[in-house]
Amino acid sequence: MKKQCVLLAALAIACGAPAGISSSGSVGFTAAAQDGKVTGVVKDSNGEPLIGVTVKVKGTKQGTVTDLDGRYSLKAAKNATLVFSYVGYKSLEVNAANAAQVTMATNSNQLNEVVITAEFGMKRVARAVGSSAQNIKAVDITESGRTDFISALQGRVSGMTVTSSGGAPGASTSVVLRSATSLSGNNQPLYVVDGVPMNNSSFNPTTGFAASDDVTGMSVRSTDFSSRGNDFNPEDIESMTVLKGAAAAALYGSDASNGAIIITTKKGHSGRARVTYSNQLSWSKAYGWPKIQDVYANGAYGTTNYYYTSHFGSKYDGAVPYYDNAGAVIQTGFLQKHNLSLEAGNDRMSVRASAGFIDQSGVIKTTDLKRTNLSLSGRAELTKWLKFEGSMQYVNQKNHKALRGSSGPIARSYSWPSMDNMANYMAEDGAHMRYPEYYTDTDMLNPLFGLYKNLNYDVTDRIISAFSLNITPVEHTYLRAQFGWDVSTSSYESGTHPYYRSNNQSSDDSNNSGYYNIAKYNTNDPTINILAGYNNNFFNDKFNFGVQFGYHQLETGVTSLASSGGNFKVIDFYSINNCTESTVVSKKRSTKRRIQAISGQAEFGYNNMAFLTFRFRNDWSSTLPVDNRSFFYPAVEGSFVFTELKPLKNLSWLNYLKLRGAIAQVGKDAPALSIDPELEPTGLTGGGYKYGFTGPNRSLKPEMTTSYEIGLEGRFWNDRVNADFTMFRTHCADQIVTGFRMSYATGFILNNMNVGTFNTWGWEGHVDVDVVRTNDLRWNVGLNISHTGSEIVELPENLKEYYNAYTWNSGNIRNGVMLHSPITTVTGRAYERNKRGDVLINPTTGMPRVSSDWSILGNREPKLRFGITTSLSYKAFRLSAMFQGRYHADVVNGTMRSMMGNGLSDASVTLRESGSYVFKGVLYDGLQDSENPTVNTIAVDMSKTPYGGADEDWVQHKINYIRCQELRFAYVVPTGWLKRVTGGAVQNASVYVSGNDLFTITNYTGIDVAGNTMSAAAGGTGGEGYDCWSLPSPRTYSFGLSVTF
Repeated sequence: MKKQCVLLAALAIACGAPAGISSSGSVGFTAAAQDGKVTGVVKDSNGEPLIGVTVKVKGTKQGTVTDLDGRYSLKAAKNATLVFSYVGYKSLEVNAANAAQVTMATNSNQLNEVVITAEFGMKRVARAVGSSAQNIKAVDITESGRTDFISALQGRVSGMTVTSSGGAPGASTSVVLRSATSLSGNNQPLYVVDGVPMNNSSFNPTTGFAASDDVTGMSVRSTDFSSRGNDFNPEDIESMTVLKGAAAAALYGSDASNGAIIITTKKGHSGRARVTYSNQLSWSKAYGWPKIQDVYANGAYGTTNYYYTSHFGSKYDGAVPYYDNAGAVIQTGFLQKHNLSLEAGNDRMSVRASAGFIDQSGVIKTTDLKRTNLSLSGRAELTKWLKFEGSMQYVNQKNHKALRGSSGPIARSYSWPSMDNMANYMAEDGAHMRYPEYYTDTDMLNPLFGLYKNLNYDVTDRIISAFSLNITPVEHTYLRAQFGWDVSTSSYESGTHPYYRSNNQSSDDSNNSGYYNIAKYNTNDPTINILAGYNNNFFNDKFNFGVQFGYHQLETGVTSLASSGGNFKVIDFYSINNCTESTVVSKKRSTKRRIQAISGQAEFGYNNMAFLTFRFRNDWSSTLPVDNRSFFYPAVEGSFVFTELKPLKNLSWLNYLKLRGAIAQVGKDAPALSIDPELEPTGLTGGGYKYGFTGPNRSLKPEMTTSYEIGLEGRFWNDRVNADFTMFRTHCADQIVTGFRMSYATGFILNNMNVGTFNTWGWEGHVDVDVVRTNDLRWNVGLNISHTGSEIVELPENLKEYYNAYTWNSGNIRNGVMLHSPITTVTGRAYERNKRGDVLINPTTGMPRVSSDWSILGNREPKLRFGITTSLSYKAFRLSAMFQGRYHADVVNGTMRSMMGNGLSDASVTLRESGSYVFKGVLYDGLQDSENPTVNTIAVDMSKTPYGGADEDWVQHKINYIRCQELRFAYVVPTGWLKRVTGGAVQNASVYVSGNDLFTITNYTGIDVAGNTMSAAAGGTGGEGYDCWSLPSPRTYSFGLSVTF
């Protein structure tokens, strides 16, 4: 940490409070007016600050530009005239004495120009960009009510899918832009902070702990550790740009084959010093859990018997109490969030420091999250040809969590006998776990004992730093050098209490089953980007030409040391030193992935109307064999602005119309240790090492994604309607599939291989409309919508299905893909059918016959994804809302399957009370494929035992939902009144109340319609659409305030 402290101190000195900053004064001519200094702010007609407005003193060469808050400052005489100019707005001349507040009107004959932050922090004019890029307002992120910026993106970006692993504090999140590009690898976009990649990995307990998951019980389906992107404080974000697809982020290389999310942090502003404090207090309640039927008691064959966990006894007569055991594991969650920032600066330099604190308790008892963020950033114009920018964020995060899925407290509480109070989880001796008073057919685990006595905890310290130098050696040239360092140290611990055991009757305390895991996990990711370029206009500014070349180096280093052991010497003490020595196993791993690359681009522009950009990049990756480690990929994009044509230039209803298109290819390398997997001890007397289950592959080559897109952008009726539509297609070849199952004849079970090719396609669009826009009243409505399809076009001849074993959570349903199927299908053992598709019925039992082969049961990808935003502003009041949903998706309802099979659901009561049931189908009697098969008429008595159905019964089709993700009402306190009351100490203040995840409208019958059975660490096509005892996002109510001094 010594190096980090040195860097922090250096940044503080470089960006220290500039001389001449006044701690008092007002906007406009202040006490400093005598020496001719003018300060002010420039806004548009909606009151939004305008960034980059040119402000000049008329008749002189003296001028400046507005900063990120629309503020400016320059020297001018009191009677001077200031000229304000900005692309897309009417130029304005204002007397300096009246220039404190300037409002600029749009020019309907010009494009309302937009500048986006593209690769490596470089600015690009939006009209020149030929691929899809979407800006996200930082205020929308901070006002979302979320603890992390990734969750706040859901529903705001067309073509973006944000899937949370659940509603627990610190839950991991997976983001996919448009569609997956890898069957088993990473499908998330690259996150870039101030031009430097940010690590967004999640700890994988399957590979991260020393013992295997069948020993620890910790896997990506039962345990979820936070995504490291959640560490970042949303309050530090100044702007965010989403670059979609390979074309948009081609210069970032293989890590951006899934697109990129570009984040620019706040770095202070010129003008008076400003201190801002904001907070949020929230209360959360779990909702949406299915009801346990209270008609029939525990038992079997219609007879009450508390030795049975299934509820198939006689009718419950009320003779014994009935307890809400599911309610015993939940509580009202509470969150408090505080942020404090200090900003100051002058014309040449600015600095910002901030601190943020979050303390959250979850709706599941004992779960919590504590996070502290500190940041320091700034910019300085050291000379006319040298500029410096820097930022540094420090985070400390602590997270207590609970197991999830069928191993979690929700599932176990539903299994506990309803006639026994599970809340009394301690035995009479005060040490052991109490079992049900009504002893059941199996020893049960009390989830409350597990919550309070087991250990699931992690702590992380992290520093993200980015520094850049911008040099202009001669006119029209530039040199930009970026240096970044993302370093973290984490500790992950899990432990099973010795008395948390299901075999209590056959165990004693001298041979307990306690188990402990600890993993020290350190990451070290340095980055270097050096860019050199030239830009100039020719032929009376009709032609524009720019060229850029770059060198890039990125390292991803991981050092981990893990130990596991069992049979505790002292009860209630979690330490590897407390484990019996013979049970302790340890594992040390150190990996480093390095990518070196060169890149280039040439951009041509004509008359601010037509643009063409060529790009290339060549990567050299350390994780691929020497012969295949170098891979080259090109890109080309173009755009044409129709509204620059004379016939369209003066149309009152058409402000801007642009056609764009792009073709790009991006390679993707393999994970570390893919060529030669790590060796394992032989365990033999003579020692030595050997390969494990996975063999070597020295012929790996990079995955290659080729993308095509074409789109339209338009603004209409004085920019009151903004619209964007894109069609895209990708070809994903040479898939690097990890853990590919091999023939045992090879000597190995698994391998990492290039197998499989698939195509994806789709469209996305968004429209934003100012329905009402006056000086006092504005009503805005936005809609984004997208559709994606896919198809596997190549698999090895001997491979019928590729599947992810960790999604095998309900019966035989799993995330599997087959040739000519989508990449988001689920497979399982379907009912047998004849040639006409009729279900085959066993003529002896009257029950449907189930196939022994796996087949496709559904597609988790919906027909449509959509998000709806709306805001209504009247003077100082603002009401806003956001809705998000899906249309016609298939969802695996593992929750209701479990309840049905145990007689817990109302549906099981309905089926039981229906008496005899005749399954629709034809008898498997030799005539099933004839012209006249025998129609089944055999009645099955459903009143004796629970019927849980087969795999295909629990894939619900054409599921729709719409969720109210955000509802917010805010009030801005009048500035004049504030200044009078506080004597000018308080400049701005606002208060708000809000709600998150308030309700969901759906035709789904399980717990969580979004469903996610996997942690983000699993990768691949993820676990979205698979609901197996999920914990949905809780209903949350908040209020807070923001004050600026």
